[in-house]
Amino acid sequence: MIRITKTSPFPSGGRSPSVTKGLTPQKTQYAADAVLRRGLSTEAWQTLDQLYVSGIMTIEQISLARRTLRNYARERLITRYTYPVQEVVRQLGERFLPVEDGQLYTLGPVGVEILTTRHGIRPTQRYLAYPFERVLPALILNEIIQRIETEAIKYDWTLRRYSPEQAQLMKNEKVIFSPSALISLEQGEHIIFFALEYHDEEHSRGAWRKVLHYEDASESRLWEEKWLGENFPLVLAVFWHSRVGEGYSKAISEMRAVNTSFYGRNLEGLLQAGGMDAWVNIEKGDRENVFPWLE
Repeated sequence: MIRITKTSPFPSGGRSPSVTKGLTPQKTQYAADAVLRRGLSTEAWQTLDQLYVSGIMTIEQISLARRTLRNYARERLITRYTYPVQEVVRQLGERFLPVEDGQLYTLGPVGVEILTTRHGIRPTQRYLAYPFERVLPALILNEIIQRIETEAIKYDWTLRRYSPEQAQLMKNEKVIFSPSALISLEQGEHIIFFALEYHDEEHSRGAWRKVLHYEDASESRLWEEKWLGENFPLVLAVFWHSRVGEGYSKAISEMRAVNTSFYGRNLEGLLQAGGMDAWVNIEKGDRENVFPWLE
């Protein structure tokens, strides 16, 4: 069961998340067993699996009727993230992602139990306890990945997204690396991995840290066994402020021999029509096609 500790109000003025009440671990397991005995619809499984890898989503990203989502919430399969909907709409709109409804959903305690059994790994992200500033990047990444998937389907490629737990690299039972999002594009025997990062901050310090972390992860070789890929993922870095892109460029330039391929895009341009097509190779400064259907 996810245990939620009520915290002080968010720095940005949001409300503390509501606390999951009334379910002990034993009761949660009983409730999960009862739901599975009754059976879940295909769309319910799809929703749970989506939230397992995405963590938290807007209603538009889930693409189900509000009544259906409320029914899932009553079963505690999912739960609503408590934050003023007008503020969600405003902040996403500022980032070129218009939404009509600011309601957000994440996994509920019963959903967590069901998916732990289904996938063998318990979700560790506790979105109900996170301030909205930490939730926002996840929503942007969801949108980017869904748009990549839309293009992939047109060319008969399958996009697979990995949960944070499936994507992280561990050594001596400690997490040493975790990309913000990991996906693979698959067609027949072909598989290409991409790691995605979204930077909402203005400063470039995060870019430096990301370059260092990816280089360390690449050199560790742990990814070969964990992800079963022949090549280390291409890194797609998206940023709201251009200073972050400059930070990536400076870090890569000063480190000289960089084993990881970093590609960057400004968020505004990326979310425009056709914006997914060309990415800037940060080391070379050239625009390139990174997706296989554009080769």
